[in-house]
Amino acid sequence: MNWLLHLYPARWRERYGDEFRAVLAGQRASLALFFDVLGGAVDAHLHPQILHSHANQTKGDDTMTLAMLQRCTAGGARLSPDDRRIASRVTTISALAIAVLSIVLTKIYREAAPVQALIYAAAPALSMVYAQTAYLRRRSWRVQAFLLGGGLSGMYLFMLAICLIAKRL
Repeated sequence: MNWLLHLYPARWRERYGDEFRAVLAGQRASLALFFDVLGGAVDAHLHPQILHSHANQTKGDDTMTLAMLQRCTAGGARLSPDDRRIASRVTTISALAIAVLSIVLTKIYREAAPVQALIYAAAPALSMVYAQTAYLRRRSWRVQAFLLGGGLSGMYLFMLAICLIAKRL
């Protein structure tokens, strides 16, 4: 599974590569581990935190784990009031659009599984819209569109599959 290390940025590998290899060596290969490492690689590309200098390194400490814990306990990336305001507005507009779309589609198609999937996917989708709008605001519109479109599509398809299975039971 060491080949997964090459999914991470070069700077990240220079800084944490040996430690990460040791962590991987202690894990049993599985699909869950693959997706965890893949998600970490995407995060490392989207949120690069390696500084040009290594002055803040402490010798002998588990620095990768310490950096991850600090990020988690700090609540992730810091958001400015403007970032939060814009994300809230986009989320509110998205909620209104989803509500109108759900009402119209329910009137037309009644209890159809695709309509039910849209309704069930609405709440997690709005959370995803807020997070992507807030945390990816400074990324290119292509990155934002890809991540948000992919995430929303995946969420909808997951809910659609659940609705189709539930209808057959």
